[in-house]
Amino acid sequence: MEGFDPAINYGPNDAGISALTIVLGIVGLIAISWLFGKIYGQVAKFFETNNKNDL
Repeated sequence: MEGFDPAINYGPNDAGISALTIVLGIVGLIAISWLFGKIYGQVAKFFETNNKNDL
């Protein structure tokens, strides 16, 4: 009897990963990056406006 080799006997779908999961993961990363950029922009604008008021 041969030993069990997971690299041969399992494929990507055996771990519950489907094309939909991969696409949703990529879209999620893009959305989180965009959201972080928007928040950073708002915070930077707030401090820039606050700095102008102090002068």
